[in-house]
Amino acid sequence: MTLNELTLLYVEDDRESQERMKLLLEEDVKSFYQAFDGAEGLDLFKTLSPDIVVTDINMPRLDGLALSEAIRAMDKECPIVLITAFDDKETLKRAIEIGVDAFISKPVDIEQLYEKLEKIAKEFKNKKELRLKKAKEIENLYRLAHYDALTNIPNRFLFEVKLDQAIERCDKNGGSVTLFLIDLDDFKEINDTYGHQAGDAVLQSVSKNLLAVIRKEDTLARLGGDEFALIVEDVLDRCYIDTLAQKIIDTVSRPLPFKNKTLHFSCSVGIARYPQDCDEKDELYHCADVAMYKAKHMGKKGYAFYDSPL
Repeated sequence: MTLNELTLLYVEDDRESQERMKLLLEEDVKSFYQAFDGAEGLDLFKTLSPDIVVTDINMPRLDGLALSEAIRAMDKECPIVLITAFDDKETLKRAIEIGVDAFISKPVDIEQLYEKLEKIAKEFKNKKELRLKKAKEIENLYRLAHYDALTNIPNRFLFEVKLDQAIERCDKNGGSVTLFLIDLDDFKEINDTYGHQAGDAVLQSVSKNLLAVIRKEDTLARLGGDEFALIVEDVLDRCYIDTLAQKIIDTVSRPLPFKNKTLHFSCSVGIARYPQDCDEKDELYHCADVAMYKAKHMGKKGYAFYDSPL
């Protein structure tokens, strides 16, 4: 990152100095903003968020030190260059305590100013790259902790969080939470017969196909192995839930071509509703699990509600 990629706010009450600095810097920075006293400079900083602030120290309404202190309270990292005709130790000490990054003496030495601004631009680039690197690392760690590596959908941990949040919203606002537990039928046979690559391909296909039949606001998660879960909020229409359950069974049962073979599989779905079937999150999961085993008992490739007769 170079100086011409950064925006600069210049704060100075002397109009002649302002115009001279504008002529010098305007073409060398991305945007050049002008303020004619500290109070105006602070307003512009809040509005425009410049990358660098260069300010005189002796100004009406709000001097350069007070301006720097106010900026530093809002932004710990924005570089501040203080232009001053003073060299007393107390002023310099206060400026350092505030967190001013550089000092330029009056009259301004243009070469010295450019040298400091270029140095700031280089440091700005390094800090930005470091922030981006850290943000990427945090994002990667978040995905590792919250998403299934094979299917790229939420894992059990994030599923628990989403279910807690859904139930909290339901308790606060009314409505309902419907939990679908989706278990692949005889999945072990696919792994044993065709190998784990085939099993992985099935799990990826299932998650992709399921995402295509649910709403954006619904949460699909892989709980582990061949078990998936789906959280659907605020749907009281039993007919809608029946239709969605059948869509899930149909899309999961879609044959998958794999290495000159066609893999066939199906699923059993258990459905429980909050607060109709229970009044606790753990009970909701248990009710959906009971319903899923009902579906298995009835011959697989089907679905059952918790309140369905066996």
